[in-house]
Amino acid sequence: MISANKSKDHKFPRTSLQFKLALMFFMVMVISASISISILLLVFSPIMRDNSERQMSNFAASIKMLEQDGYSYEDIVSIINTNSYSIDSLDNNSPKIKEHKKEIEEKGYYTTENGIIPNVTLVTSICGKYVSVNSFTSENLYWIINFVIIVAFIVCIIIGTIITGFVGRTILQPIHDLSKATSQVARGNFSVRVKEPNDNEYGTLARNFNKMAQELSGIETLRGDFISNVSHEFKTPLASIQGFAKLLQDETLSKEDRKEYTQIIIDETSRLSKLSSNILNLTKLENQTTIGKKSRFSIDEQIRKIVLMLEPEWSKKQIDLDIDLEDIFYIGNEDLMGQVWQNIINNAIKFTPMNGKMKIKLFRSETGIIAKISDNGPSIPNDKKDKIFEKFYQGDKSRATEGNGLGLALVKRIVDLCGGKVWVENLFEGGVCFNVELPYQTEEMM
Repeated sequence: MISANKSKDHKFPRTSLQFKLALMFFMVMVISASISISILLLVFSPIMRDNSERQMSNFAASIKMLEQDGYSYEDIVSIINTNSYSIDSLDNNSPKIKEHKKEIEEKGYYTTENGIIPNVTLVTSICGKYVSVNSFTSENLYWIINFVIIVAFIVCIIIGTIITGFVGRTILQPIHDLSKATSQVARGNFSVRVKEPNDNEYGTLARNFNKMAQELSGIETLRGDFISNVSHEFKTPLASIQGFAKLLQDETLSKEDRKEYTQIIIDETSRLSKLSSNILNLTKLENQTTIGKKSRFSIDEQIRKIVLMLEPEWSKKQIDLDIDLEDIFYIGNEDLMGQVWQNIINNAIKFTPMNGKMKIKLFRSETGIIAKISDNGPSIPNDKKDKIFEKFYQGDKSRATEGNGLGLALVKRIVDLCGGKVWVENLFEGGVCFNVELPYQTEEMM
């Protein structure tokens, strides 16, 4: 699993936030530098060209004035030869002179320019000798380069800041969306969802958030259903108790009716007590992560005792019991396992018709201890098999009785804590079979 994740990360490096930030920084620098150079070329290059040409024109005029004042070639060169200019002698037969000789004679000089940063070269004559004067000396170039670097740096900072602001906003937009969605969840809106980006970091964060919101929505729905169901389950017997208690206030009520109403009140009170007990037990078990205190006991003997305890119920319906229990000792919580068998067997008795049949079988298998408790009552639709283990579920009216829908939820939770599994299946010949499989705790149980 680890190697798979690593290969996945190497396969899709472009989706990582780290790569995006590095790429963003690189692109911002490239774009900023490109824009800076473009600004220099478009704005400063013409200005520097004009300035250099004016300087060279003034320079040529100064040479002519020195010639008119009677200075020799050597004197003029020594005067104008400074660190600001570079002066080179030219051969009278050089191509530069031949091509522009007419212009030099009429104008006194001619200038050429080249390079990204304008380099103006002046060609003129001093006392009949042609010279080339270049405005780009090492000193001038030093100051020009420094000026260009400073301007480019300032422009890069300004443009880079602007671009980073826009690009960073795009990259951080998923976090802003997640922050808004989190605020909605905090206010109780669990239906909110965020878009899941393709990159690893934001995508995983968004998926986990959506999963959390979905789970919270489910929990909120279950909580609402639980409160609604509990209220309904309490309301029905309370209404019955209240109604019959009012009838008992009638002084003309016969002894037989009074006894009947009293018995109904007792039954409804017992129902409320059982409901409260089941809710407390289920709430306690849902908060448990372990089975609790364990002991070694006989499962087959425990099931026999529960069958005998429920004898009034199955005898009243004249149910034919087929019991086949293998001698098995189990290490677990004896009280909780007793609730499992009691709820399942009592459930089977309720749905077994008059003069019906029930089978209770306990045996060892290769994977664990298996108990099968079946009846020949109505079948359960396939889409309802998993739901019958949910709290308060009584969706199938053919198998709805005076129960409160908590017994099988208790069974499911206890078996889960034991590391086992419970499931229900419809029998081919008719009826329903509840299956409980418990894992072996020790070799002695196998």
